[in-house]
Amino acid sequence: MKISSRHIGKILIDDIYSVSGNLLLKKGTILTQKHVESLQKHNYSFDHTLLIEQPTHHSNDYFEHVKTIYQNSVNAFRTVFLKLEKEKLPPIEEINQLLAPLVDRFFEDPVFISYIQQVKNHDNSTYTHSLNVGLYASLIGKILGLDREKIKLLGQMGLFHDVGKLLIDKNILHKPGRLTESEWNEIQKHTTFGYELLRINKSIDPLILQGALLHHERLDGSGYPTRLKHEKIPYFVQILSVADMYDALSSERSYRPKQNLFVTTKILIQEASYNRLNPAIVYPFVRCILSNHIQDMVILNNGQLAEIIFVHADEPHLPIIRIDDHYIDLRKRKDIEIVDFAH
Repeated sequence: MKISSRHIGKILIDDIYSVSGNLLLKKGTILTQKHVESLQKHNYSFDHTLLIEQPTHHSNDYFEHVKTIYQNSVNAFRTVFLKLEKEKLPPIEEINQLLAPLVDRFFEDPVFISYIQQVKNHDNSTYTHSLNVGLYASLIGKILGLDREKIKLLGQMGLFHDVGKLLIDKNILHKPGRLTESEWNEIQKHTTFGYELLRINKSIDPLILQGALLHHERLDGSGYPTRLKHEKIPYFVQILSVADMYDALSSERSYRPKQNLFVTTKILIQEASYNRLNPAIVYPFVRCILSNHIQDMVILNNGQLAEIIFVHADEPHLPIIRIDDHYIDLRKRKDIEIVDFAH
Protein backbone atom coordinates (compact mmCIF):
# COMPACT_ATOMS: atom_id res chain seq x y z
CA MET A 1 0.00 0.00 0.00
CA LYS A 2 1.14 3.55 -0.74
CA ILE A 3 0.33 6.72 1.20
CA SER A 4 -1.81 9.17 -0.77
CA SER A 5 -3.58 12.48 -0.28
CA ARG A 6 -6.50 10.73 1.43
CA HIS A 7 -4.19 9.95 4.36
CA ILE A 8 -3.26 13.60 5.03
CA GLY A 9 -3.88 14.57 8.64
CA LYS A 10 -3.40 11.03 10.01
CA ILE A 11 -0.62 10.05 12.42
CA LEU A 12 2.07 7.41 11.86
CA ILE A 13 2.44 4.98 14.74
CA ASP A 14 5.62 3.43 13.31
CA ASP A 15 8.59 4.52 11.20
CA ILE A 16 8.51 4.26 7.39
CA TYR A 17 11.67 2.97 5.69
CA SER A 18 12.58 2.79 2.02
CA VAL A 19 13.19 -0.65 0.50
CA SER A 20 16.92 0.11 0.78
CA GLY A 21 16.59 0.68 4.52
CA ASN A 22 16.65 4.49 4.73
CA LEU A 23 14.37 6.17 7.26
CA LEU A 24 11.78 8.24 5.39
CA LEU A 25 9.35 9.29 8.13
CA LYS A 26 9.44 8.90 11.90
CA LYS A 27 6.57 7.55 13.96
CA GLY A 28 4.43 10.29 15.46
CA THR A 29 4.51 12.31 12.22
CA ILE A 30 1.24 14.00 11.25
CA LEU A 31 1.05 13.49 7.49
CA THR A 32 1.00 16.63 5.34
CA GLN A 33 0.99 17.25 1.60
CA LYS A 34 4.77 17.69 1.73
CA HIS A 35 5.19 14.21 3.22
CA VAL A 36 2.98 12.70 0.51
CA GLU A 37 4.97 14.45 -2.23
CA SER A 38 8.27 13.33 -0.68
CA LEU A 39 7.19 9.69 -0.37
CA GLN A 40 6.24 9.61 -4.04
CA LYS A 41 9.97 9.86 -4.85
CA HIS A 42 10.80 6.63 -2.97
CA ASN A 43 10.04 2.93 -3.00
CA TYR A 44 8.74 1.73 0.34
CA SER A 45 6.40 -0.80 1.88
CA PHE A 46 3.67 0.26 4.24
CA ASP A 47 0.74 -1.19 6.18
CA HIS A 48 -2.36 1.00 6.49
CA THR A 49 -2.87 -0.20 10.08
CA LEU A 50 0.12 1.98 11.02
CA LEU A 51 -2.00 5.10 10.46
CA ILE A 52 -4.44 6.47 13.04
CA GLU A 53 -6.71 9.50 13.11
CA GLN A 54 -5.50 12.62 14.92
CA PRO A 55 -7.04 13.07 18.32
CA THR A 56 -9.49 15.90 17.76
CA HIS A 57 -9.17 19.25 19.53
CA HIS A 58 -12.68 20.22 18.48
CA SER A 59 -14.09 20.26 21.98
CA ASN A 60 -15.55 23.06 24.04
CA ASP A 61 -12.83 22.61 26.67
CA TYR A 62 -10.00 23.06 24.17
CA PHE A 63 -11.72 25.99 22.47
CA GLU A 64 -12.20 27.72 25.83
CA HIS A 65 -8.56 27.02 26.69
CA VAL A 66 -7.36 28.73 23.49
CA LYS A 67 -9.81 31.58 24.03
CA THR A 68 -8.48 32.17 27.56
CA ILE A 69 -4.83 32.25 26.42
CA TYR A 70 -5.69 34.66 23.62
CA GLN A 71 -7.86 36.94 25.75
CA ASN A 72 -5.21 37.14 28.48
CA SER A 73 -2.70 38.28 25.87
CA VAL A 74 -5.15 40.85 24.48
CA ASN A 75 -5.82 42.25 27.97
CA ALA A 76 -2.11 42.47 28.77
CA PHE A 77 -1.34 44.18 25.49
CA ARG A 78 -4.11 46.71 26.09
CA THR A 79 -2.18 47.77 29.21
CA VAL A 80 0.99 48.10 27.12
CA PHE A 81 -0.76 50.40 24.65
CA LEU A 82 -2.02 52.60 27.46
CA LYS A 83 1.61 53.15 28.44
CA LEU A 84 2.49 53.92 24.84
CA GLU A 85 -0.25 56.54 24.65
CA LYS A 86 1.58 58.29 27.47
CA GLU A 87 4.81 57.96 25.44
CA LYS A 88 6.29 55.51 27.90
CA LEU A 89 7.66 52.43 26.17
CA PRO A 90 7.55 49.36 28.45
CA PRO A 91 10.56 47.02 28.65
CA ILE A 92 10.94 44.85 25.54
CA GLU A 93 11.17 41.70 27.66
CA GLU A 94 7.76 42.51 29.13
CA ILE A 95 6.44 42.58 25.57
CA ASN A 96 8.03 39.19 24.82
CA GLN A 97 6.00 37.60 27.59
CA LEU A 98 2.74 38.63 25.91
CA LEU A 99 3.31 36.55 22.79
CA ALA A 100 5.35 33.72 24.31
CA PRO A 101 2.43 31.44 25.36
CA LEU A 102 0.77 31.79 21.95
CA VAL A 103 3.96 31.36 19.90
CA ASP A 104 4.88 28.28 21.95
CA ARG A 105 1.56 26.79 20.93
CA PHE A 106 2.50 27.11 17.26
CA PHE A 107 5.41 24.75 17.91
CA GLU A 108 3.34 22.29 19.93
CA ASP A 109 0.11 22.17 17.96
CA PRO A 110 0.09 22.46 14.14
CA VAL A 111 -3.62 23.35 14.00
CA PHE A 112 -3.52 25.95 16.77
CA ILE A 113 -3.69 28.80 14.26
CA SER A 114 -7.13 27.63 13.09
CA TYR A 115 -8.42 28.08 16.64
CA ILE A 116 -6.99 31.59 16.84
CA GLN A 117 -9.08 32.34 13.74
CA GLN A 118 -12.19 31.28 15.64
CA VAL A 119 -11.50 33.17 18.86
CA LYS A 120 -10.14 36.40 17.37
CA ASN A 121 -11.72 39.29 19.20
CA HIS A 122 -14.38 41.28 17.34
CA ASP A 123 -12.79 44.36 18.90
CA ASN A 124 -11.13 46.23 16.03
CA SER A 125 -8.74 48.24 18.20
CA THR A 126 -5.15 48.89 17.23
CA TYR A 127 -3.81 46.75 20.07
CA THR A 128 -5.88 43.70 19.07
CA HIS A 129 -4.79 44.02 15.44
CA SER A 130 -1.16 44.44 16.53
CA LEU A 131 -1.29 41.33 18.69
CA ASN A 132 -2.74 39.35 15.77
CA VAL A 133 -0.08 40.62 13.38
CA GLY A 134 2.60 39.65 15.90
CA LEU A 135 1.12 36.15 15.97
CA TYR A 136 0.94 35.80 12.20
CA ALA A 137 4.43 37.23 11.67
CA SER A 138 5.75 34.71 14.21
CA LEU A 139 3.91 31.90 12.46
CA ILE A 140 5.37 32.89 9.08
CA GLY A 141 8.83 32.89 10.65
CA LYS A 142 8.21 29.35 11.90
CA ILE A 143 6.92 28.24 8.47
CA LEU A 144 10.04 29.67 6.82
CA GLY A 145 12.30 27.78 9.22
CA LEU A 146 13.71 30.75 11.14
CA ASP A 147 15.19 30.22 14.59
CA ARG A 148 13.30 31.14 17.76
CA GLU A 149 15.14 34.44 18.31
CA LYS A 150 14.18 35.67 14.84
CA ILE A 151 10.63 34.45 15.35
CA LYS A 152 10.53 36.40 18.62
CA LEU A 153 11.77 39.51 16.81
CA LEU A 154 9.07 39.14 14.14
CA GLY A 155 6.50 38.96 16.92
CA GLN A 156 7.82 42.19 18.42
CA MET A 157 7.70 43.88 15.02
CA GLY A 158 4.05 42.91 14.72
CA LEU A 159 3.19 44.12 18.20
CA PHE A 160 4.67 47.56 17.56
CA HIS A 161 4.02 48.06 13.83
CA ASP A 162 0.87 50.19 14.23
CA VAL A 163 1.69 52.21 17.36
CA GLY A 164 1.60 55.39 15.27
CA LYS A 165 -2.18 55.03 15.02
CA LEU A 166 -2.37 56.08 18.67
CA LEU A 167 -1.56 59.58 17.43
CA ILE A 168 -4.18 59.60 14.66
CA ASP A 169 -7.57 61.26 15.18
CA LYS A 170 -9.90 58.47 16.36
CA ASN A 171 -12.79 59.89 14.31
CA ILE A 172 -10.75 59.35 11.16
CA LEU A 173 -9.35 56.01 12.30
CA HIS A 174 -12.80 54.51 12.92
CA LYS A 175 -14.78 56.35 10.24
CA PRO A 176 -17.43 53.95 8.88
CA GLY A 177 -17.57 55.42 5.38
CA ARG A 178 -15.08 56.15 2.64
CA LEU A 179 -12.15 58.39 3.62
CA THR A 180 -11.55 61.71 1.91
CA GLU A 181 -8.15 62.30 0.33
CA SER A 182 -7.03 64.47 3.26
CA GLU A 183 -8.21 61.85 5.77
CA TRP A 184 -6.32 59.12 3.90
CA ASN A 185 -3.18 61.28 3.92
CA GLU A 186 -3.60 61.65 7.68
CA ILE A 187 -3.95 57.87 8.16
CA GLN A 188 -0.73 57.29 6.22
CA LYS A 189 1.17 59.41 8.74
CA HIS A 190 0.87 56.61 11.30
CA THR A 191 4.00 55.00 9.86
CA THR A 192 6.23 58.01 10.56
CA PHE A 193 4.45 58.75 13.85
CA GLY A 194 5.15 55.19 15.01
CA TYR A 195 8.78 55.38 14.00
CA GLU A 196 9.28 58.64 15.89
CA LEU A 197 7.48 57.32 18.98
CA LEU A 198 9.52 54.11 19.12
CA ARG A 199 12.95 55.57 18.48
CA ILE A 200 12.73 57.40 21.81
CA ASN A 201 13.87 54.06 23.22
CA LYS A 202 17.55 53.88 22.22
CA SER A 203 17.81 50.14 22.90
CA ILE A 204 15.00 49.06 20.56
CA ASP A 205 15.96 46.76 17.67
CA PRO A 206 16.28 48.71 14.39
CA LEU A 207 14.04 46.18 12.63
CA ILE A 208 11.18 47.07 14.99
CA LEU A 209 11.62 50.70 13.94
CA GLN A 210 11.73 49.70 10.27
CA GLY A 211 8.61 47.58 10.73
CA ALA A 212 6.68 50.57 12.09
CA LEU A 213 7.90 52.83 9.29
CA LEU A 214 7.84 50.52 6.26
CA HIS A 215 5.09 47.89 6.71
CA HIS A 216 2.94 49.54 4.02
CA GLU A 217 5.73 49.59 1.43
CA ARG A 218 5.22 47.28 -1.56
CA LEU A 219 7.77 45.54 -3.80
CA ASP A 220 6.56 47.40 -6.91
CA GLY A 221 7.04 50.80 -5.26
CA SER A 222 3.31 51.48 -4.86
CA GLY A 223 3.40 51.65 -1.06
CA TYR A 224 4.07 54.39 1.45
CA PRO A 225 5.63 56.45 3.01
CA THR A 226 8.81 56.30 0.86
CA ARG A 227 7.83 54.13 -2.15
CA LEU A 228 10.73 51.73 -1.62
CA LYS A 229 11.11 48.78 -4.00
CA HIS A 230 12.22 45.16 -3.78
CA GLU A 231 15.41 44.47 -1.81
CA LYS A 232 15.38 47.97 -0.31
CA ILE A 233 12.49 46.73 1.84
CA PRO A 234 14.00 44.58 4.62
CA TYR A 235 13.02 40.91 4.35
CA PHE A 236 11.53 40.85 7.86
CA VAL A 237 9.39 43.88 6.95
CA GLN A 238 8.18 41.97 3.87
CA ILE A 239 7.06 39.18 6.23
CA LEU A 240 5.37 41.76 8.46
CA SER A 241 3.48 43.21 5.47
CA VAL A 242 1.98 39.81 4.63
CA ALA A 243 0.91 39.25 8.25
CA ASP A 244 -0.55 42.76 8.43
CA MET A 245 -2.59 42.42 5.25
CA TYR A 246 -3.85 38.96 6.21
CA ASP A 247 -5.16 40.12 9.58
CA ALA A 248 -6.65 43.33 8.13
CA LEU A 249 -8.57 41.36 5.52
CA SER A 250 -9.76 38.65 7.92
CA SER A 251 -10.95 41.07 10.63
CA GLU A 252 -13.98 43.32 10.98
CA ARG A 253 -13.42 46.91 9.88
CA SER A 254 -15.58 49.97 10.48
CA TYR A 255 -16.04 50.33 6.72
CA ARG A 256 -16.51 46.63 5.74
CA PRO A 257 -17.16 43.15 7.15
CA LYS A 258 -14.31 40.67 7.50
CA GLN A 259 -13.45 38.53 4.49
CA ASN A 260 -13.60 34.74 4.71
CA LEU A 261 -10.45 32.62 4.45
CA PHE A 262 -10.80 31.90 0.74
CA VAL A 263 -11.32 35.53 -0.27
CA THR A 264 -8.42 36.58 1.96
CA THR A 265 -5.94 34.02 0.62
CA LYS A 266 -7.01 34.76 -2.97
CA ILE A 267 -6.23 38.46 -2.43
CA LEU A 268 -2.82 37.63 -0.93
CA ILE A 269 -2.00 35.44 -3.95
CA GLN A 270 -3.10 38.25 -6.28
CA GLU A 271 -0.93 40.76 -4.43
CA ALA A 272 2.03 38.40 -4.86
CA SER A 273 1.28 37.96 -8.58
CA TYR A 274 1.10 41.75 -8.98
CA ASN A 275 4.60 42.01 -7.44
CA ARG A 276 3.38 43.85 -4.35
CA LEU A 277 4.00 41.11 -1.79
CA ASN A 278 6.82 38.56 -1.81
CA PRO A 279 5.52 35.25 -3.27
CA ALA A 280 8.24 33.32 -1.42
CA ILE A 281 6.51 34.46 1.79
CA VAL A 282 2.87 34.45 0.64
CA TYR A 283 2.75 30.95 -0.85
CA PRO A 284 4.15 29.00 2.14
CA PHE A 285 1.89 31.01 4.47
CA VAL A 286 -1.25 30.38 2.41
CA ARG A 287 -0.30 26.71 2.06
CA CYS A 288 0.03 26.39 5.84
CA ILE A 289 -3.27 28.17 6.54
CA LEU A 290 -5.24 26.11 4.02
CA SER A 291 -3.57 22.81 4.96
CA ASN A 292 -5.17 23.17 8.38
CA HIS A 293 -8.54 22.81 6.63
CA ILE A 294 -7.94 19.55 4.78
CA GLN A 295 -11.04 17.36 5.15
CA ASP A 296 -13.21 20.43 5.84
CA MET A 297 -16.41 20.87 3.83
CA VAL A 298 -16.71 23.94 1.61
CA ILE A 299 -19.28 25.61 -0.65
CA LEU A 300 -18.46 26.10 -4.34
CA ASN A 301 -19.57 28.92 -6.63
CA ASN A 302 -21.98 26.49 -8.33
CA GLY A 303 -23.70 25.80 -5.00
CA GLN A 304 -22.28 22.29 -4.54
CA LEU A 305 -20.61 21.03 -1.38
CA ALA A 306 -17.08 19.62 -1.55
CA GLU A 307 -14.30 18.40 0.72
CA ILE A 308 -10.75 19.80 0.61
CA ILE A 309 -8.44 16.84 -0.02
CA PHE A 310 -5.01 18.18 -0.98
CA VAL A 311 -3.28 21.58 -0.99
CA HIS A 312 -0.60 22.11 -3.65
CA ALA A 313 2.75 23.64 -2.74
CA ASP A 314 2.92 25.85 -5.84
CA GLU A 315 -0.75 26.89 -6.05
CA PRO A 316 -2.15 26.44 -2.54
CA HIS A 317 -5.26 28.51 -3.26
CA LEU A 318 -6.37 25.93 -5.85
CA PRO A 319 -6.58 22.66 -3.90
CA ILE A 320 -7.85 19.24 -4.93
CA ILE A 321 -11.44 18.80 -3.77
CA ARG A 322 -13.83 15.87 -3.66
CA ILE A 323 -17.52 15.92 -4.59
CA ASP A 324 -19.03 12.56 -3.69
CA ASP A 325 -16.60 10.10 -5.34
CA HIS A 326 -15.18 12.59 -7.85
CA TYR A 327 -11.85 14.38 -7.38
CA ILE A 328 -11.38 17.81 -8.95
CA ASP A 329 -8.08 19.68 -9.23
CA LEU A 330 -9.03 23.36 -9.13
CA ARG A 331 -5.83 24.24 -11.00
CA LYS A 332 -7.46 22.65 -14.03
CA ARG A 333 -11.00 23.92 -13.47
CA LYS A 334 -10.98 27.70 -13.54
CA ASP A 335 -14.79 27.72 -13.68
CA ILE A 336 -15.04 26.24 -10.16
CA GLU A 337 -14.15 28.26 -7.10
CA ILE A 338 -14.44 27.81 -3.32
CA VAL A 339 -16.53 30.62 -1.86
CA ASP A 340 -16.76 29.71 1.85
CA PHE A 341 -16.85 26.97 4.44
CA ALA A 342 -20.01 24.90 4.74
CA HIS A 343 -21.36 25.81 8.18
